[in-house]
Amino acid sequence: MRSLFGIAAIGLLASCGRAPANMPYEPAQAEADIKEIELSWGQVAVSVDPAVLEKILADDFLGVAPDGTPYTKSQLIEDTKAHPLGLKSIVLDEMKVRFFRNVAVAQGRETFTKQDGEKGRFVWTDVLERRKGTWVIVAAEDVLTSTGERTPGTALFPDGGSTAAAPSSPAAKEIDKTRTEYVESWKAGDAERIANLYTEGGIVMYPDHPPVIGHAAIAEYFKGFFAEFDALDFQLALSEIVIAGDWAYDRGTYRWKAKPKKGGAPMDDDGKYLVILRREPDGRWRVARDMDNSDRPAAQATRGMIPGR
Repeated sequence: MRSLFGIAAIGLLASCGRAPANMPYEPAQAEADIKEIELSWGQVAVSVDPAVLEKILADDFLGVAPDGTPYTKSQLIEDTKAHPLGLKSIVLDEMKVRFFRNVAVAQGRETFTKQDGEKGRFVWTDVLERRKGTWVIVAAEDVLTSTGERTPGTALFPDGGSTAAAPSSPAAKEIDKTRTEYVESWKAGDAERIANLYTEGGIVMYPDHPPVIGHAAIAEYFKGFFAEFDALDFQLALSEIVIAGDWAYDRGTYRWKAKPKKGGAPMDDDGKYLVILRREPDGRWRVARDMDNSDRPAAQATRGMIPGR
């Protein structure tokens, strides 16, 4: 899932085969310096120190997040403050750097461990430029993957871009539609449309809140929520789908933001979710069980809660 610029640059570098002659710096030292830069960026996910980003990113930096969202230096710094990852650890497993004059392309992969012990992997490509004798990152693109290895012989870009976490089977595509419609309905503040994505006996289990049971109760719950809050943003990012006949589970991460209609600061949260779906007689995959929890303990009590209810 790399940008066209990144793919083109990689192809050009591969054709070079080695660093150009007459370099204005020692390549071995430059590679060591770049490794320190990449290590320091990775540790921001643990230390949550945005000051590091001020130093290693160029002011005109442009990045692409794992979900395809572009971002600038200032946006990343603000996101780090607002949504700290707070990982337990992150390890640089591998890094390769290729140079052409004052530009370098670094590619690597890192294994991270969350506070609950769950592991994951970042695979990334960064473009750096040597400015006034110092390397700074001018562009970056990241992919979030599982810690497993790709099965030999499988396509690099199956079904136009699907991944192992998002299989391209007809059932998985229908589940993708359900997930997408949920996001669109939440952003539109449409409680009835959200409720229609659940089975008649569906159960919603939010932290610090009694279960919401049944289609009608789910509709009333979201009507109450949207009566008090304006939906600003909602995102679901898939991590895994497993399908077994007419049942499936969908695991991933969420991020939401809403503003109280009576005034006050917006509320927001991010965390992980686990949804169990059932294929119903009409062929639609609907949510039978819905559970999530926050990655930010301070926000745990606000997730899914309606003040005063």
